Amino acid sequence: MSDPPTRPNPQQWENLRPEQVIDSLIYEIYHPVSLLGNQLKRLTDDDDPISEDDYEAIFEQMHQAVRQLSRTVVQLKRYGEGLKKQ
Repeated sequence: MSDPPTRPNPQQWENLRPEQVIDSLIYEIYHPVSLLGNQLKRLTDDDDPISEDDYEAIFEQMHQAVRQLSRTVVQLKRYGEGLKKQ
């Protein structure tokens, strides 16, 4: 798996316009969503048998992607709460 792109500092979102936040959000979720789709396809594809070691690596990559998406959701929630306070 290639390394995910560098994540922006969550506090940087506070200084961005909403359309810039959306652009940042798209950039941040693209990699893990793409990885999950590709790995799920590998797991369900009958044409390419997968070894037990491959399964472990795939599941670890999928867990990393889910953790990244979870952090992004928390960051987005904090951003939304910050907007409500303004």
